[in-house]
Parts: sequence; structure tokens; C-alpha cells
Amino acid sequence: MRTAVVLPVLALAMACSAQEPPSQVSPVAVAAPVQSPPAPAMKRLDFNAVAKIESDFERKLEHLDSADPFEAMGACSGIYLNGYGLVFTTAVSLASAPKFGPFTGAYTKEKAEAVHKRKLAHLPALRKAMSEMLIGAAKSLSALPPNEKVVVAVRLFYLDYEDRTGLPNQIVMTADRASALAGNIQTEEQ
Repeated sequence: MRTAVVLPVLALAMACSAQEPPSQVSPVAVAAPVQSPPAPAMKRLDFNAVAKIESDFERKLEHLDSADPFEAMGACSGIYLNGYGLVFTTAVSLASAPKFGPFTGAYTKEKAEAVHKRKLAHLPALRKAMSEMLIGAAKSLSALPPNEKVVVAVRLFYLDYEDRTGLPNQIVMTADRASALAGNIQTEEQ
């Protein structure tokens, strides 16, 4: 039964794959490949410098307030986007929130308010560190064209029970390299 089905399919495949004899094949013109114009010359971006900026920013965040440290939620990562610029991202908690359980005590409104106040107090230090990082990156990355951007984006981490009144979910600072060197930085908080 299988051969009855396979044989017609095989015969059809052989008929469809038949080729014309070489004497009847018409020549095909081959076009030269289209070449795109060369990209504008740019000095090679030093990714070792990018890695140094990342680690310096991480260290700075750890030491912004030694009595009440920020909590890093991940590493800082710098990504170069050709024609756009450098984007640095990281995630932090503005202050470590207390964990609640049988050995640490129960959740109270007073503890939640204290965490909220600590986080609000840390916002100016974070904004200052971000702007300093952006300006420092613009200074140290001389291969970055003056019209390309440096972006520093920090995502803020919160626990479910936290009061987020007055606290952004993320802060994004942006400037093209020339503007950053002049101290003109745009800040967006969401």
C-alpha cells in the first residue's frame, strides 16, 4: 500500500525536476554587486574606557551614603548604538528596605514611612552622581562624535509594600557629547 502512494509522488518529483538541455538555456546577465557608500570615518571607541566608566559608577553608587547605602540590583551596562551614542543602564534601590519576618519584626506603617523618607533623601545624591557620570563619560570618550548622545538611565527598585509617592520609577539623563561637555543635560523622570 505504501509503494502505491510513494511511486506516484516519486514520479511527479522526477518530472518536475527535469532540466532543459544545455543548448536551449539562454544566457543570464550577472549584475555587479551594489556597493554602499563608505561610512564616515570615526575614531575607534575605546570599550576599555566604557568598562571603566561602568565600574566607576557602580563604586560611586555604593559609596554615596556610607551610613545608609544604596543597594545595587545589577551591574551598570554601557552599550554603544552606532549613530546614536552610548547608553548606560543600571538598577538600584535607593535604600535597602527592611525584611519582615519572625526574627525581624512585623511590617508597620512607621517602618514603611522611614524607608520612604530615606529614599526621598537619597534622590538628590543619585541625580548628582548620574550627571557627573554623564559629563565624565563625555570627557573621557573623545572618539564619540560631538553630535552623538551619552545617556544614563537608572531604574529604581521598590518592594510591593513601599509607598512610592514622590519617587520615580526611572531617571534618564541625556545629552549629546558637546552639550554634556557644556553641562547641558536633559533629565526625564517617570
